[in-house]
Amino acid sequence: MIRVTFAILLVLTLAGCALFGGGRPDYVVFFQERSATLDPPAHDVVAHAAQRAQQSPTAAVQVIGYTDSAGSPQADIVLSQQRAQAVADALVADGVASSRLVRLGQGQTGGNPGVMSRRVEIRIE
Repeated sequence: MIRVTFAILLVLTLAGCALFGGGRPDYVVFFQERSATLDPPAHDVVAHAAQRAQQSPTAAVQVIGYTDSAGSPQADIVLSQQRAQAVADALVADGVASSRLVRLGQGQTGGNPGVMSRRVEIRIE
């Protein structure tokens, strides 16, 4: 199941995932409901993003967290920030300089309670 999930996430990620607004993310990390913990497939996506970031050492790396609409707007801002920080920490652990990272917590994405809303987008610019 994890391999299938990772394969689907990687395909979505590498395809640019046009489902998301505001430009295409380079990588997308998905989270379980009400969690900011990276699971093994998420760590794999972050590792790929870190490799790409290291190939472009002057590029800024945006890490943008989102949540579904299951919690209060205030709590979801905090959760989205925690998700962005968890991904940023993993990028740093994989060799990306912290000074290159821009972390943003955007909170709720709208009325969608699904996994597509529980994400962090990584953009290497």
